[in-house]
Amino acid sequence: MKKILLLLILWGLYGTSISNAQIFEQSEKKYKEAVGYFRQGKYEQAMSRLAPLTSQTSSAYGPYSHYYYALSAYRLKKYNDGYLMLRQLLSRYPNWEKMDEAYYLMGALNMAMGNYDKGLENLQLINDPVLTKDVQGLKQQYLSQIKDLNLLKNLQKRYPTDKEVAGVLVRLIQSTSTDRADLELSDRLTNRFGGDVANAGTTPRPRTTGPKATRNWDKGFYNVAVMLPFRLDEFQSSRRSRSNQFAYDYYQGMLLARKQLKDEGILVNLQSYDINNDEEPMRDLVNNNQFRQSDLLIGPLYPKTYEIASQFASDNEVVLFNPLSTDGNLLSNSTTSYLARPSVEFQMKQAAQMASRLSPRLTAAIYYGGSSKDSAMAAAYVEEIKSRGGKVLEKVRINDQKADIDARISLFEGEKPSHIILASTDPQTGPALFSVLNSRKLTGIPVIATATSFDFQRSRPSSYGGRLYLIETEYIDLFKEGVRNFRLAYYEQTETLPTVYSYLGYDQMLFLGRMMARYKDRLAEGLKSRQQEEGYLLSGFDFTRSRENQIPPILRAEGSRWVPVRQ
Repeated sequence: MKKILLLLILWGLYGTSISNAQIFEQSEKKYKEAVGYFRQGKYEQAMSRLAPLTSQTSSAYGPYSHYYYALSAYRLKKYNDGYLMLRQLLSRYPNWEKMDEAYYLMGALNMAMGNYDKGLENLQLINDPVLTKDVQGLKQQYLSQIKDLNLLKNLQKRYPTDKEVAGVLVRLIQSTSTDRADLELSDRLTNRFGGDVANAGTTPRPRTTGPKATRNWDKGFYNVAVMLPFRLDEFQSSRRSRSNQFAYDYYQGMLLARKQLKDEGILVNLQSYDINNDEEPMRDLVNNNQFRQSDLLIGPLYPKTYEIASQFASDNEVVLFNPLSTDGNLLSNSTTSYLARPSVEFQMKQAAQMASRLSPRLTAAIYYGGSSKDSAMAAAYVEEIKSRGGKVLEKVRINDQKADIDARISLFEGEKPSHIILASTDPQTGPALFSVLNSRKLTGIPVIATATSFDFQRSRPSSYGGRLYLIETEYIDLFKEGVRNFRLAYYEQTETLPTVYSYLGYDQMLFLGRMMARYKDRLAEGLKSRQQEEGYLLSGFDFTRSRENQIPPILRAEGSRWVPVRQ
């Protein structure tokens, strides 16, 4: 863009006529309007405004107009339109300064159309090392969709030194082929490229924002962008019962963590952004220069805006931390995104692991409530128990009424379950189910339940005979000295007691601040280094095996207290 501005200045000084300058000024206005539409995700409008500019071959905006037209077409999956425009760009402007970007997009378009050979040929022309990881990710994204073994073999013969082609071929052979020649080929490629060739993870999708942001890790402080639904237009300081109160409680916890970090010599600059599920403000934000200098992203919480933030994080290799979600699918399209809480699948895996410790016979009865999360947990447990060779005797949706539960669940006069799973967000469901089980003399069957199935803070472990195990991802030990100190400090600051979100905000900011100070630009590597359990209010953090927090979430009774089970 600096070059374009320079050309504009020179044109103004040495242009031959006022009319030419006016034409150029009009082109500039139309170009900026078109790029504005592109950045808002309005790709059809961008293309319609860019199309006339692509015919102005003498304009400094000519090649950029071609490029953004093709990129808009790619986002709309109008791959052939984008391809034809890029061919025109390469023909008209063979010495364009952003030629590597054009080759990258050409490769993406060809691969999206199934022209893998041409796509790989385009990508081989790229010389800029900054694009290396993006090129690898693009190859893995599209080549992994190929299920034709012969096609992959031919591509590997044509590009024998390409590690991504080899890796995808090895994975397909290992998952689908028993042919001896194929297996020998897999071994040869593994030996040539190394044992990790078949395990290479995916890297970011094709980039859609500007050049990668550069961050200065030696500036003496760390910029943290916090994207939460503060809904400032609805804010009233006198109201405590706001539907989004959790966002303020979380942020207040972060502020107290920032104070603690400062005492440890770590300076954190919190930059808060009011982000809901509206895409336009999020698209504007990723093009904001201050935001692009962020060292860490926390949030957003909603799917549409999270996808945009995740794309930006991948493109710019910045860690994005989702503070509340338990949806493991959020990690699938980005290598820099993390879940602060364990996913539903991991929680159910831990439940099954607990069940296998209680009995070698894995036979489950599964009961779940009416929320989407309840049904998701029940479905995940079915998959987990079957993967372990276990059996599900029944899977029944129940409510919080004893009579209804009594009518819905089996009598188990024949085979009895080795354990019961209860997933409910209604705190009355757990006591009602136990009442039914007790009335049927089924008092020896362990129950593994979500803590939300009970009034957790008032549930006495002794009430359930030591056979109740709880799944609780935000366990707060009120007897812990650090927790007592935090409650006091929080009350002094806000004149209210902290909620679970306050604890989450404090722990997550404290953990991430310490990790940034220690690892700086190697933050992602640092997160994988080791478990961090000491010095936190809740259970701590473990990203050593996954980009979701895998601290075990199971609690058991110990006297009059609930305590974590370390599996």
